[in-house]
Amino acid sequence: MAESPHREERVWEAGWDAHQRAQRRRLATLSLSEKLAWLESAHRLASHLLRPRRVTRSEDDEPA
Repeated sequence: MAESPHREERVWEAGWDAHQRAQRRRLATLSLSEKLAWLESAHRLASHLLRPRRVTRSEDDEPA
């Protein structure tokens, strides 16, 4: 995703409330195409997290 040239430097906010306000402020400054790209990325992440995990067993995990 292309970043806007007027993007402020990223900092870690202290506490959830400060992070939530800063994230809303950051998202509000995105262009429509950037918002759509962010939304598509969030959707891919959510879809990935909903997939069942494949469990692979190694030889060390096999019962004796």
